[in-house]
Amino acid sequence: MLIKKPVALIILDGFGYRKDQQHNAIAQAHMRNFNSWLLDYPHALLHASGDAVGLPEAIAGNSMVGHLTLGAGRVIKQPLTVLNEAIADGSFFENHLLLERFKELKALGGTLHLMGLLSDGGSHSHEQHLYALLRMAHQQGLTNIVVHAFLDGRDAPPRSAAQYLEHLDTVFAEIGCGILGTIHGRAYAMDRVGRQEYLQKSYDILTQPHASQFATWQEALQYYYSQGISDEMIPPTTLVANSYMKKHDGLIFFNIRSDRARGITHLLLEHAYPQLAWIITGVNYNADFKVDVLCPSPVITHTLLDILEDAQKKTFVVAESEKYAHISYFFNGGRDIVHPHEMRLVIPSLSPEKFIEHPQMCAPEITDSLMRSLTKNPRDFYLVNYANPDMIGHTGDFDATVKAIKCIDIQLERLYTQIVEKMGGTMYVVADHGKAEEMYDATSQQPRTAHTTNPVYFIMMQKELKHHPTILPLHGLADVAPFIAQQMLITVPAEMGHDPSAAQDSKI
Repeated sequence: MLIKKPVALIILDGFGYRKDQQHNAIAQAHMRNFNSWLLDYPHALLHASGDAVGLPEAIAGNSMVGHLTLGAGRVIKQPLTVLNEAIADGSFFENHLLLERFKELKALGGTLHLMGLLSDGGSHSHEQHLYALLRMAHQQGLTNIVVHAFLDGRDAPPRSAAQYLEHLDTVFAEIGCGILGTIHGRAYAMDRVGRQEYLQKSYDILTQPHASQFATWQEALQYYYSQGISDEMIPPTTLVANSYMKKHDGLIFFNIRSDRARGITHLLLEHAYPQLAWIITGVNYNADFKVDVLCPSPVITHTLLDILEDAQKKTFVVAESEKYAHISYFFNGGRDIVHPHEMRLVIPSLSPEKFIEHPQMCAPEITDSLMRSLTKNPRDFYLVNYANPDMIGHTGDFDATVKAIKCIDIQLERLYTQIVEKMGGTMYVVADHGKAEEMYDATSQQPRTAHTTNPVYFIMMQKELKHHPTILPLHGLADVAPFIAQQMLITVPAEMGHDPSAAQDSKI
């Protein structure tokens, strides 16, 4: 009987390359297996940031754009780039949707609420988009404006909120209106794994009257920091008593990434929307959400999973819940679809406060699920995400991140033994962006919790290729899908390797 030779694409989330070993959790984990494969097999260093993934130059990649680019096999211009260009050329301030909604709100006498991640990280939002909205609203005669700031601490240093809140105060002073109504650690308002108690706390603060808990944001930060609570975990807090959303108010949620924006948006649509005049979201958070969208997403088809389905390949897709959207929604080009020949598995993640104590996260369980499939009912193609380097790296805990990397090396060895050595299959290892290789921010003199602009490794492992450590002719994440398709003797669609947004109107 012929043994099926499976193909596996294994994505190590947040696993970048950096030559300097200082503050480098990957280098200091001394990965026996991974390092030996680099010496034995074909590999390449791939660009995973900036224009290689459709972002502005020098902007770090992130899990969303990394998986989108890996799955699509082409560079897609990202909303961050589209909005930045529109603000720069002035077309943002002529946006028809915003002009109409601001006009409606002024006639109703309602308040404009602007909520989102206050940061310059560029992964989920950018502070300059908020400031452009504030300036445009003021130009259109709106003076009742409330900002609800979600504090970062992940795509920015753990205790960096003050610099962004000071920027916001400067814009308030410039336009002569606007208040900071509430603050929320992103772990609450931007939960993506179903912790309803976290989301509910943010929802309640946003939509119900509460007494002011602190006189100023400075006082609030000082208190929470004294309690050992950093930006990400600051509880939803009211700063101005009458700043909640009311009847005939308008809301703009300016986040430009869907996975962490869906939860709170769903609550608002389910309970608060009937009384609001309108809601605008930065991008499409969910096809079922009946809202206006500032920067509609292009339709991406002919992805790697699409062409595998067309070739009638049986696929197995697995990740833990922290990265489930990435190997499903984002890898599929921003579409919520499950292919007929696809088997999909999600393993519930631990709560974030347990990550440091359990740096292995769900990696062993993910590997167990793969081993069961490989030994009992092997599929043609496996898509896998290991979240550890990214999620533990985001905690800023160097020792825990080293332990996470060591765990990953063990999981990879298990899969290599089964897929390559026993079954004669092919194993590709890549990352979506950098993170764990740079764990300290010398500028802020704090642990580095943000992503990096460093390149990522791509390794191809087959029995026949051992002891042939050639450099593969790949340059960016967009090259991975067409390369794998070619190796599987699947026709590469014309769309791969191109930027479809270039042929479309990218104006907002």
